[in-house]
Amino acid sequence: MIKALDTSIQGLKAMETRMAASANNLANVNTEGFKKDRVTLSETAQGGIRAEVAKVDTPGDVVEDRGTTRELSNVDMAEEIAGTIPTKAAYSANLKMIQAQDELTGTLLSIKK
Repeated sequence: MIKALDTSIQGLKAMETRMAASANNLANVNTEGFKKDRVTLSETAQGGIRAEVAKVDTPGDVVEDRGTTRELSNVDMAEEIAGTIPTKAAYSANLKMIQAQDELTGTLLSIKK
């Protein structure tokens, strides 16, 4: 039972990391030269989940303004906003698992009394 709870907590933390990266990317969408963060999820040896954040070094759009060349950020707003939908769903699923575990523990304790 504790393993399931631990895995769900790891899932919550991973989704929190993913949402924080998206929020940071969206906050910097208009920052010249900003490079977006991308979160990669992977399974741990114990069956949990790990979130790793890395910069995406693809160039942003280049614009010319009064003879000066500037590189814009490489953040795609539509991609970032669309990515929050599965992140929210996964976060909710992990919360539901914790709630189910809590209810099961409560039921077992009630039976034991």
